[in-house]
Amino acid sequence: MQSAPADFQDSVESTLCAGLARGDGVLGGVGAVLRHMLVADDQDYFADDILATLRGMIADVARQLAGERGHGEALLPALLEVPGLIACAHALAVEGQLTRRLRETQGLDPVLSPLLQALIASPSAEVAALAMQVLAAQARFMQQQRRMQWPLMELPAELLHGALHVLHGDGMVAGDRALRLRDGYDEGATRSSLLARLTAQMGPGSLAALELAHAGVALFATALAGAGEQSRDQALLSMLSRHAERLALGLRAGGLPVGGVEAVLLQLHPGMAPIAGLGRLDPERALRLLRHPAPFSGEVD
Repeated sequence: MQSAPADFQDSVESTLCAGLARGDGVLGGVGAVLRHMLVADDQDYFADDILATLRGMIADVARQLAGERGHGEALLPALLEVPGLIACAHALAVEGQLTRRLRETQGLDPVLSPLLQALIASPSAEVAALAMQVLAAQARFMQQQRRMQWPLMELPAELLHGALHVLHGDGMVAGDRALRLRDGYDEGATRSSLLARLTAQMGPGSLAALELAHAGVALFATALAGAGEQSRDQALLSMLSRHAERLALGLRAGGLPVGGVEAVLLQLHPGMAPIAGLGRLDPERALRLLRHPAPFSGEVD
């Protein structure tokens, strides 16, 4: 098979890098924009249901921190300053919305995907047990999303630490409560940890988790994060239309064939034009582009 001309390869990579950088330029300002929207009630940029869920989740964290003292609203200003908290809540709200949308448009079960069903039936007792834990955690997540809840015990460790630091600053009684919450925390029992462990157990078979209709949003996002060596939050946000280049590169980095990449893009964004020349990039090159995108220098359209 004849290799592609160098100038064509350079053109393909430049186009992909420009799209990747443009998307990353938008993501760079998401935290500040979300903070403004939560304070100023500006709903122009993000979907109403995502923003409503985001508000509800962070308010729920504040209520849980306050406990029986019942003054969670007083903790909100400091809570909004915890690094990464707003961005993580936003990514989870996006996940909830995407999962609901795919159920409505494509009939994809929000809890029990075909891949998860197959893993539950695995001959490996360890994999089957872990898959059952993921099933229960996913059912709880969808219920929590409907109720706009975010249990403290589901926060990533660094975010829980930041939230408890807010509580520590609220007096001696609150400090004692923070210590009790920290003692009861088990990061390995969180949904994100269970999903990561399950995809790791799949080994080379984790390629199946990059097929969105087969894996479902939860397993797909976790596998995509691993394939592209990025955070799960980044992987979730790459499923939005503005970040199609990041999504495509992540899927290629995971070894998904071009046909599979295009199928995922069409499932998420019907009518989207194929990304030209993507097949010329092998997984290693796709991963390098994700690791070292070109700096963003153009205007955000």
